[in-house]
Amino acid sequence: MSDARHETIDTGSTSWVEVYRRLTEAVIPRPIALVATVDLDGAANVAPFSFFTVVSSNPPFIAFAPHRAGRSGSKKDTLRNIEQIGEFTVSVVTEEIAERVNACAAPLPYGDSEFEHSGLTPVAAARVRAPLVAESPVGLECVLEEIRSYGEEGGAGSLVVGRVVLMHIDSAIRDPKDGSIIAERLRAVGRMGGSLWCRTLDTFPLD
Repeated sequence: MSDARHETIDTGSTSWVEVYRRLTEAVIPRPIALVATVDLDGAANVAPFSFFTVVSSNPPFIAFAPHRAGRSGSKKDTLRNIEQIGEFTVSVVTEEIAERVNACAAPLPYGDSEFEHSGLTPVAAARVRAPLVAESPVGLECVLEEIRSYGEEGGAGSLVVGRVVLMHIDSAIRDPKDGSIIAERLRAVGRMGGSLWCRTLDTFPLD
């Protein structure tokens, strides 16, 4: 756009931090994947990622994109664990657990438990080694399909694609007539720009 109302940002000559801020302020709202993994010793890790989406329904694939640490360029614990184990779970984040999920984003040393730090409860999954999150009403068990890397510097992302092998949905949030998930009962939350989050209860229909 070349009109006077728009400011053009050249991403090639702008710091990645500035680009990140503008992108996360503009690409909204973003659903949050609460991803749980285990390391080679079986220690569990759980962390939120708001670069998250469905890729395919038949077969079912989801994807999320963990970024490398901004200062060091090191991989997040979640990515390291998935590279080693090839399995993970994704839990839906609701209003009830939002603050505890936010605590999972703390930069703890590798191997320290975000479950203990946040007060969330790990429960055994049925097919994968990574745990589910007891407090979440929806959990997906996933097997790694592929990882694509888009750089090794701070802020570079990797795309993690997983095949959903099992879905767990609390019956209390489902419509008994057709099995659909009732948004007002799920009360999912999402991410906006900066430190802002959002609720998903203000909806409107478009057929």
